[in-house]
Amino acid sequence: MGRKPLTGKRAGISKAPTTRMWICFSLLLAGLLVTGLSIVKSTHVSRQRLNVLQRLEQERNALQVEWGRLLLEQSSLVAQGKVEEIAESELDMQMPSMKEVVVFTGD
Repeated sequence: MGRKPLTGKRAGISKAPTTRMWICFSLLLAGLLVTGLSIVKSTHVSRQRLNVLQRLEQERNALQVEWGRLLLEQSSLVAQGKVEEIAESELDMQMPSMKEVVVFTGD
């Protein structure tokens, strides 16, 4: 009841690579190449978008600083208008005309 081990074509093992094997190898190699290039491209695009994002965040920060300055300027201008309004209404003060303005020089 000793059986002989299968060898050669009967075992499904061929010693010489067939055309089908070369085609499969070529397809796998092409798939590997496409995958590698896709990874490189996606990494490049990701870095470009990160650079754009950082640039936009810097611009946003600069605009926020400018907005803060403008709010300060607005509040100071409003405060001056309120002082002028209170001076006119409660203290009966008025802006002098150009004839009433006197300029002293330090001579």
